[in-house]
Amino acid sequence: MNKSIDKIRQLTKDEIRVGKVSREEFLKVTRNPIYLVLDNLKSSHNVGTILRLSDALLVEKVFICGDGALPPSKKVRKGSLGAERWVDWEHRKDAFDTVLELKRKGVFIVTAEIATTSVDYRIADYQFPLCLVLGREDKGVRREIIELSDSVVQLSMYGMVNSLNVATVAAVILYDLIDKTKGVVSGA
Repeated sequence: MNKSIDKIRQLTKDEIRVGKVSREEFLKVTRNPIYLVLDNLKSSHNVGTILRLSDALLVEKVFICGDGALPPSKKVRKGSLGAERWVDWEHRKDAFDTVLELKRKGVFIVTAEIATTSVDYRIADYQFPLCLVLGREDKGVRREIIELSDSVVQLSMYGMVNSLNVATVAAVILYDLIDKTKGVVSGA
């Protein structure tokens, strides 16, 4: 067996924390100029996973809108692994009103949805600060939000199923957006 493979092991939690700022300092870390609006997401697992992803990528704020799953429910915490403590999140009654408010503040609105106007997320022209709107897998994002959007993006679907898990879509698009923010925010 290759000796270099023998030395491969997972890092411990303490080893991963080395080089990270203290919990107190973390609250002051500059965030990436990205907001998320979750439009009526019912799945606690998806909400929790998106909160964990938002922590990992230093998203500015997450708006959990409508009658979707909310922290501190046990199921959301299971998906988030406690990330809701480190992510600025807020529950809002209506996603459309939230998106409209952000747009009026000059935030570029991007909706993830397969629609007649959508383009591949990799070639979309983004501007920051940016808000990514995500909807339920079974219903998608409401039409009035799509119409309000500056850009509608999609992930290519080559198979027979017509949608992806919303947390998966969030991960793919957010990591792409983080690459595009390089130079916009340091430390990301």
